[in-house]
Amino acid sequence: MKIRIISAIFSPMPEGVTKEEMERRRRESAERRRKLYNVCPGTEVDSASIEKGPVSIESRYDEIFAIPEIVERVKEAEEEGVDACVVNCFGDPGVRASREVVKMLVIGPCEASLLVAASLCNRFSVITVLKNVASVIEENAKIYGVAEKIASVRTVNIPVLDLHRDDEKTARALLEEGKKALEEDGAEVLVLGCTGMTGMAERLSKELDVQVIDPLPTAVKFAETLVALRLSHSKLAFPTPPEKKRYS
Repeated sequence: MKIRIISAIFSPMPEGVTKEEMERRRRESAERRRKLYNVCPGTEVDSASIEKGPVSIESRYDEIFAIPEIVERVKEAEEEGVDACVVNCFGDPGVRASREVVKMLVIGPCEASLLVAASLCNRFSVITVLKNVASVIEENAKIYGVAEKIASVRTVNIPVLDLHRDDEKTARALLEEGKKALEEDGAEVLVLGCTGMTGMAERLSKELDVQVIDPLPTAVKFAETLVALRLSHSKLAFPTPPEKKRYS
């Protein structure tokens, strides 16, 4: 099985780093990805990036710039025989559009995480980056049919690109908002609302003694499970767009 993670943001090549060096780093990270995503033996996880677009996604406006490239990377993956794609952004940009143009499985971390959370408890909270992202998550929850199970969407007020500038500050903010979600909002499970928070769930879970869902690993494992079950999206739900000229 082969799963491809599509980065939803544009990351320019670091100055002085050659394409060969970037490829070497990509190969070396393969084993780290296997451990992070806890995939089964025989499942390969690789990655692809968009070639132009925003450096982070924190609004629907940002998504507009990323979606055309995301869809192209998904189409390329299907042509290469990839079994499933995961779009690496909690807003799930381009996921539903991609499902219309391919038959392969396309998964978004938001949808996967919210569906998993809904199956584990009565009410859950999402902790994300900024306030303007909260409305995107709430809108997606309605589309995915789990809005009634959301106790709250809380924010740490830290932009995506600043999450790892001070890991301890981010961890403290997550802990503070997580505690409020449990004590004030009645949440029984927490969901990290940004894939830039990948790897932070374990500490939060231990300190708060509650299940915390890490969205990107959850989406990869969700994709792996559906591929193993030989399931993909219904083309009745995501019909192929009609043939016509499109200009860009």
